[in-house]
Amino acid sequence: MAEWTLPVKVTNNCGAEVTDLKVEHRYDTDHYDKKEWSVVADGQVLTGLSAKFWTGFLRTGVDYWWLKFTCEGKKYTCKGDFYCYLTAGDGESGGPVMITFSRGSMTVNPPKSSSCQVTVYEA
Repeated sequence: MAEWTLPVKVTNNCGAEVTDLKVEHRYDTDHYDKKEWSVVADGQVLTGLSAKFWTGFLRTGVDYWWLKFTCEGKKYTCKGDFYCYLTAGDGESGGPVMITFSRGSMTVNPPKSSSCQVTVYEA
């Protein structure tokens, strides 16, 4: 079993300033990584979040991703069970995981494995 921690970079692609941004990574059912930012300019790339996960015998689980934010007075979020796996190859690379979000979608781009996208909708 191997334990990994990768940096996560988050980019606002909404076309406007975002407030009250919260991004969460959950590994399986027992590890949570969370970060909040109060004001995010359009196009701004944020750091400060990391994603901890495990790979290997008896510990390969699911990496869930979630966010919520306010843009131009409207609240947005995505479904709570969206997942995008991180792999040993991602861990070995050292990252980062790139997340880009807009008022219509969130894309998670691991450093080596396949990217995943989910719909973002008005809450």
